[in-house]
Amino acid sequence: MEFIFLLGFFAFIFSIIYLLYHFIRKIKDRERKLKKKVFLPFLIGGLIFMIIPTPFIDTGVQGQLNVALKENEKLVKENEKLKSQYDKLNLQLKENKKIAKADQKLKVQSDELKKQIATLNSEIKEKSTKITEYESKLKSLEEEKTTLASEKEELNTKINNLTAENTDLQNEVDNLNSNIASSSSNDDSSSYVSSSDVTSGTEVFANCTELRGTYPNGVPAGHPAYVPSMDRDKDNYACER
Repeated sequence: MEFIFLLGFFAFIFSIIYLLYHFIRKIKDRERKLKKKVFLPFLIGGLIFMIIPTPFIDTGVQGQLNVALKENEKLVKENEKLKSQYDKLNLQLKENKKIAKADQKLKVQSDELKKQIATLNSEIKEKSTKITEYESKLKSLEEEKTTLASEKEELNTKINNLTAENTDLQNEVDNLNSNIASSSSNDDSSSYVSSSDVTSGTEVFANCTELRGTYPNGVPAGHPAYVPSMDRDKDNYACER
């Protein structure tokens, strides 16, 4: 194909040279005519021989074009990859912005929580000091309570002892009164009978006033003059003052 192209090229060049030669000769000889049988076959044949093998001639341009096309395809693919990566990076950037906003919100919330925790810690410390004070007061009160309980027990013991002594003394007084009553004169016994009735060893009084006229401090249980109805506080001692 390259040989045909060269033949056509030389034929075309020959036709051009022949045309120039004709014009040069025509300047001297104006009646000279162009030989079309020589000019046209070389011109048309040269053009045909140049045009026909042109698509089949590999001058290296097609190969470069193919290489360029392949590189273009690679670049397109790389561009697509870069575009996808760019989209991914944009998404990551948006997510990072969202995360940054969320981090800021969390930071603000964390600061608020820290403030609340600090306030709660101060309140806890205050309440702890109050609790410590209350516990110390409670301990002192418990100690006072223990002391008062021991004192109360001592007082109850003393009261019981005094009550026992009082009972003994009252019994002695009652015995003395009974002895005095039995040894008194008939006048005294008559006045005694007027204020009380003796029936089978039991002394009967109408009320505590009448009983206190004979027994100023009252009478204990078991005494002949003891009546449960006169023992209002049920301490086994009637009409005590």
